[in-house]
Amino acid sequence: MPFALRRLTPLLLAAVLIACSDDADEPTDSTDNITPIPAATEMAGTPTQSPGAVLTPAAGVRSDLTTARRLEAEGDIEGAAAAYIAVAAAKTPESDEATMSAGKLLLELERYDDARILFEPFAERAKTTPSLQASFYLLARAYSGLEKWNESLAQFDAYIATNRPATPYAYLDRNYILLELERPAEAAQSLQTGLALGVPASMERTYLLAIAQSYERAGRFAEAITAYRNLITESGQYGDVALSLSRIVALKKLASDPTFNVELQELMRSYPSSPQALEALSLPEAASANPDVRGLILYRNNDYTKAEPEFQKQVAAAPNAPASALSYYYLGAIHESRGKIPEALASYERVSQLDAAHSLADDALWWRGRIDEQEGRLEPAGALYARIVDEYPNSQFAADAAFRRGLLPYREDDYATAAARWQEDLNSVNDPAERYRLQLWQAKALVQAGQGSAAAPILDTLANVNEDDYHGIRALGLKDDKHEQPGAVHEDGVDLTPNWDWPAAESWLSTKAGKPATTKVWETDPRWARARELWTVGREEWGDLEVYAIIDAFAQDSVAMYTLSRTLQDMGRQSMSGRAGQRLLRTLNTNPRDGLPKPLLSLSYPAAFGPMVEEFADDEDVSPLLLLAFIRQESFFDPRAVSPAGALGLTQVLTSTAESLSRAMNLPQPTPEDLLHAELNLKLGARYMSDQLNRFDDEVFVALAAYNAGPNAAERWREASGDDADLYVETIEFGETRLYIEIVAENYAIYRYLYAGEAEPNLPD
Repeated sequence: MPFALRRLTPLLLAAVLIACSDDADEPTDSTDNITPIPAATEMAGTPTQSPGAVLTPAAGVRSDLTTARRLEAEGDIEGAAAAYIAVAAAKTPESDEATMSAGKLLLELERYDDARILFEPFAERAKTTPSLQASFYLLARAYSGLEKWNESLAQFDAYIATNRPATPYAYLDRNYILLELERPAEAAQSLQTGLALGVPASMERTYLLAIAQSYERAGRFAEAITAYRNLITESGQYGDVALSLSRIVALKKLASDPTFNVELQELMRSYPSSPQALEALSLPEAASANPDVRGLILYRNNDYTKAEPEFQKQVAAAPNAPASALSYYYLGAIHESRGKIPEALASYERVSQLDAAHSLADDALWWRGRIDEQEGRLEPAGALYARIVDEYPNSQFAADAAFRRGLLPYREDDYATAAARWQEDLNSVNDPAERYRLQLWQAKALVQAGQGSAAAPILDTLANVNEDDYHGIRALGLKDDKHEQPGAVHEDGVDLTPNWDWPAAESWLSTKAGKPATTKVWETDPRWARARELWTVGREEWGDLEVYAIIDAFAQDSVAMYTLSRTLQDMGRQSMSGRAGQRLLRTLNTNPRDGLPKPLLSLSYPAAFGPMVEEFADDEDVSPLLLLAFIRQESFFDPRAVSPAGALGLTQVLTSTAESLSRAMNLPQPTPEDLLHAELNLKLGARYMSDQLNRFDDEVFVALAAYNAGPNAAERWREASGDDADLYVETIEFGETRLYIEIVAENYAIYRYLYAGEAEPNLPD
């Protein structure tokens, strides 16, 4: 399997594998010829080669589980496999555990035959040794990789017969094998059986989609339609619903059921952004759809050239009708994208004129305001923003409109008017974070206007209430009249291995929670047993989903979140530990100044991979705490994280960037697998951060923007905002990049507080 597919999460992989089977030959089976599940004693597969060759340790490899586990936690799968093999070969009481772990990693490395050689003897021993029965699952996966479908099926059935914790997932994996064996009806039944045993809601959609597609492949269209309807009901996700509706349309058409038009219209009207809606436009029945419906589908699928004449048809047919408001809006957007500003403004204006209650009326006002602002027409821009605040308080743009209404005079150095506008609009904004944003800028404007005494109580409140989040941290800086960009520093006295006083932290938590801080109520939850078993058989992401379900179930129990986070941390599962620690902080809802112990805060802000972070940060003369803050946002400490855009590892580096950096550093050209190793990824990430800081005069916010959105955009925003840190963030037109800078800045301030001895979370001067 190629790298790109191998690294897909199992949820996505499930959909991909099943979808790839849609063009199979006509089905030949039915429920009448389902093969019974064999007993464990009927397993196929016996040892055909001595495991000695596989278990021969490489020279110089340390043979201890601690090293092997550390390498695995760092993403060095090859090194970890070699270390586990060295432990297994030593024939100690740890050998069985090491062999299982080695085989699991061999599967990830696609060394299926080596894994088979290891697990065939285990499968034999497992008949009389229950502690080894997970090897049935692992051997089934090895046979699957070798395309030995019957042997794989027999091993999955052997595992299912043991009723071990991962049995629901064995039925899911078994489904793939049955599809390969052209037994889709049995595959659907396998999925239904597994689903009935219980899986997290986040996994149910995978089963439901696979059930529907298996029945479809079996030619049992009525059952497939029912399954697709179940997916719509249970999932509700945009993509799932659009896919399900499109398949129901197709199946009904095959069955000559004229009611398919109901689902077709729903697909086109309610899910225009989906590729399925675009595909539906080619159906003869779609030709009669309203032009605005056709235009919206084409627009949302980025075909502006074909979308424009459809919208034009609508406005030509009913130029003054409220029904044309949508078409005017999207014509405005198309004109704006092509630089036809007068035409864009005219089209946007027609939206609220025709239908002030239209769902896009506030959007049209917003984009008119943004165009006026960019064109220097500040008074009409402010009036349009005021209309959004006053007339559309529930608009997605209401908070931004309130902010920009004050920013217009601020940019003109009319600080008193800016502060007054932000004060006036505070009660119009419901979201707490957006209120903090307005308060921060109100205080900033008062300071600039020479009214520091009026600003002081606002800043004090923000710094106290939001001590460990972005607005509170910036308020702390403004109290000292620090408006400029934080500068890069290399903090003195950094200690990434502090001797936390855990007993004191637990005593504080026990008092706050009203119960002992050592209670592990989640430990007997069946989801925990499933998670551990799934990690054992190499289904890491599925195991993580079970832990997410545990976190959701016990989210309001601070002791449960604490003990879960500490347990996961001890297991080397730093990313999942951090997630539980993050939920702990939300549940406690307490600031450091109110007594939150540093050890509890550190669970969500760990010094993970500390020695390597410190080494490579020192090599590049960047702050190890800034690097940790950056990693927390990029990958949340998962060394094998892969983004949809193909960014890899702890620092989410792109392969093209990694290749360029490697050439500059005289390193061998890395493979994608190499970039999932913490050591190399951190080395490259530290260099790239250093490059951005050097390029932008050590201005932290600009360097972070360059990492997220590219150096050219970062430079453009810098030129537009000067050295004002807050103005720089608000100049960024990409909401994702603005939020990114705020979160990394927040992380950095907290890391400085935890590991550099700062009295409170703060940013450097």
